[in-house]
Amino acid sequence: MKYLNDGKLKVNIHANMNTTVGFPIEKAALPRRELRSFGEETKQFSDVVLKVDDRKFYVSKLYLSSQSPYFVTLFLGAFQESGKSEIELKDIDPQDFQCYLEVLYGENGIDEDSVEGILEVSDMYDTPLSVKKCEEFLIDQSKMKLKKKLELAGKYRLEELKKMCLNQIQTVADIRAVIPLDSSEMDHGILAKLFDKLLDFH
Repeated sequence: MKYLNDGKLKVNIHANMNTTVGFPIEKAALPRRELRSFGEETKQFSDVVLKVDDRKFYVSKLYLSSQSPYFVTLFLGAFQESGKSEIELKDIDPQDFQCYLEVLYGENGIDEDSVEGILEVSDMYDTPLSVKKCEEFLIDQSKMKLKKKLELAGKYRLEELKKMCLNQIQTVADIRAVIPLDSSEMDHGILAKLFDKLLDFH
């Protein structure tokens, strides 16, 4: 037969798939949209480069110094780095630093995913403005569980958030829900307040 080749039949099948059955294919997580660039295109407005891992951030010494005493010391102090045009920052995540800078430069970039990283950088670099904005977000907008909010309030000394969380604890069950398995991990001041509440319930 003319369709046979060495006694074998070859068939090419073309098909279009409209639906799938079985395990769904996960969509790749979309990268966070940056609200402000600190890349090389902003070089003309910068007088120093801060290097975090393999990323470079072009920023203003004067502006960062006005927000943080850490940067005053880094840029204007007697340290070896003070005279350099490029300074390496260690022990921080570049994405957290990007979000931190966005907040300092007036962008509203705090959300559930970024707030903890921004707090960590803000605490490391002693930046009251970004700490305050994170606390306001956690009080007014965040849907985080009370236990996590209390943890952040204790770790970063967020007094208004701490007060709000403690006011929401009304029962013994509420206390159990916020205490970690290892109570020594909890801020001692918060633990003392919870103990006082427990005594009041009895």
